[in-house]
Amino acid sequence: MILGIGTDIVDISRVRKAISNAFLAKVLSGEELEKAASMSEERKIQFTAGRFAAKEAIIKALSGHEVPDLRDLNITNNEKGKPEIVYKDYKLEISISHEKDYAIAFAVLQD
Repeated sequence: MILGIGTDIVDISRVRKAISNAFLAKVLSGEELEKAASMSEERKIQFTAGRFAAKEAIIKALSGHEVPDLRDLNITNNEKGKPEIVYKDYKLEISISHEKDYAIAFAVLQD
């Protein structure tokens, strides 16, 4: 049973303009910050835009349950590259996609 859904789209150029260490520290978890530190500047911007879209989608899917801090949502990738999220006891599925100037994400909260 689906308990909540969320989607979000981010204009990558807005992230490019806003990106700074302070912005990254507000959006990314500690593990994500470490991963981003090893990326080229352009890849870091795309990565951050995708993570930001996914976290906003997760927050929307969780609405009515709680509103987590963006930094508490640590998104990883499995061995095939699929994004995954483990957050408390919630069962969440996410998808992130990038296309030219945009990153989009979708999240589903399941029973």
